[in-house]
Amino acid sequence: MNNRSWFGSWRFAPVWLGLLGLAVALRAYHLPGFVVNNDEGHWLIYTLSKRLLFEPVRNSYPRPDVLFPLLASVPVHLFGPNELALRLWPMIVGSLSLFPLAALVFQVTANRAAALFAAAFLAVMPLHVYFSAQGTPDTIAFFLGLCALIAMMRARRTQSVANFIGMGICLALALLTKATALYCWGFMAVAGIFLFGDQDKRRTFYTALAFSAMPLALLTVAIFMRSQSLSFFREPGVTETFGFSPARAFLQLRHLIGFYELLLLVAAIGAVRIYRAARTLPESRLLLVWLLPFANLIITPFFRAGRVELLWLIPSISLFAAVALSSLRRPLAWTGAVAWTVLLLARSLFGLPLPYPGRAKADSDYTTAVLKRPAGWPSRDAARWLMAHTSPEDAVLLTAYTFTDPLLLELNQSRRVVPNGGENWALLRNPANRVKYVVFTQDYRAYAPTLAAYADAHFTLPTDAQFAGYAIYDCQKNGTLVAYPDAYVSNSRLVQQGIEFLKQHQLERAAEAFQGELAVNPDQPVASVNLALVYLQLGRDAEGVAQCDRNIRLGIEPAVSYGVLGQFRERQGDLAGAQAAYETSLTFDPHNEV
Repeated sequence: MNNRSWFGSWRFAPVWLGLLGLAVALRAYHLPGFVVNNDEGHWLIYTLSKRLLFEPVRNSYPRPDVLFPLLASVPVHLFGPNELALRLWPMIVGSLSLFPLAALVFQVTANRAAALFAAAFLAVMPLHVYFSAQGTPDTIAFFLGLCALIAMMRARRTQSVANFIGMGICLALALLTKATALYCWGFMAVAGIFLFGDQDKRRTFYTALAFSAMPLALLTVAIFMRSQSLSFFREPGVTETFGFSPARAFLQLRHLIGFYELLLLVAAIGAVRIYRAARTLPESRLLLVWLLPFANLIITPFFRAGRVELLWLIPSISLFAAVALSSLRRPLAWTGAVAWTVLLLARSLFGLPLPYPGRAKADSDYTTAVLKRPAGWPSRDAARWLMAHTSPEDAVLLTAYTFTDPLLLELNQSRRVVPNGGENWALLRNPANRVKYVVFTQDYRAYAPTLAAYADAHFTLPTDAQFAGYAIYDCQKNGTLVAYPDAYVSNSRLVQQGIEFLKQHQLERAAEAFQGELAVNPDQPVASVNLALVYLQLGRDAEGVAQCDRNIRLGIEPAVSYGVLGQFRERQGDLAGAQAAYETSLTFDPHNEV
């Protein structure tokens, strides 16, 4: 086998180019059309300020996976701190990943049809398409991990030291791109026991494997010498509680079924066929090694449950599915591969619901649907509009995920942008502060209902200033800055702590903060409303219903309180009660989306 054996003859070039074109089209479609989410925003911060990779600041923690911010620096320099710049590399590398996957499957099976089938699956796979359109390094790390796996399989066959070195380099780069590549490293560490029977070859393999982890280990130690917090390894509220959690295990299983439902059945059939063949064909037994990555489903729930970890199951699932189809008679095999590719394509185009969307996120975060991505440049267009309608002396209040929002990053150099609008709305009481606009990001009626209600009552929404992911309110009256003596402000330390915990999705700690505030200030509106919302996400129905009833009795945000109560009633199976609550909510706010 030469290096291009998986490709076949040049008559297959149109097929490969077609798959690559399809992969690019899915991942690049409206790529800059939706505002960066919270995770992307942190990578944008790292890109703009490399020192934050080693120093904690606010709710951003250091991390040793430094390669992506370095790569993203080039497009950020060319296009500015916005969506396109952050997502360009993941889109390109994610699209190209179908080639190393095909090469890997061919290395394992020596079957060109299986290699082509696996590449076709990856080109349209909803999970991979979704993350390839995100400004995060996961698909880049996955690409490098595939290259490391190819080098490992070649090293097993050729015994070439160069292949072992290439494996170590690719794996080291994968680990420095995203620490989740440790799943790949762990798989290789166990798989080496079965793949390398020769003692010398095994020793060389594990030496290369050990050296590949050294850069990540050294950076981790260097960061721990400066900070006690570290993203992924010791991240407050995420990985600090270690231990198996049935809830996380169930959630991870939901992720698996949700994203791989169409391929899991075919992959299972392929695994069974390989197992049966292994009884009589010893060489087939090595294919069963690729069942090892499924151990991630047991390991991951010890500290987190996430969608991105499932990327590392793609080689195994694609391999077994491709083997199952390629083992059929040729016409049936190709028909089945095309049919499954079309089904996966439909899933990517029209979307899979994300099992745990969280709160205060844009609509694009709730689904993988390619066709639901809005077009445009929201952060750049919003920034241009605000630049045109303000002077350097004017102030703009920004709410919610402002620390990592691209609009804040783009405006901060030339305008007075005041983040975390809740505690800074007191600036509106004095026109001398020159606050001209208030900007909400993403689903602001959910995460800031009190501020949204105040804005609706006092400010206006300029018709030419509404952009995807942003709501820009004009604070002026007939073009004149005025005082708002009743401008909402909360100086409560516990409320602010609760809001910060919400931004970090530390729901239990947010609930504790809001409960603490209500213990001393029972009528505090922000704590009351947000506590009901937190109870909804935590599944604490009885407490949530009681909190909603209390809010309604006290007249605290009735539109939101009735809307949340309706969700509790619906989840409890009380559809009549849910309908009544929703209808009442609409009497207070006819535009309530819930």
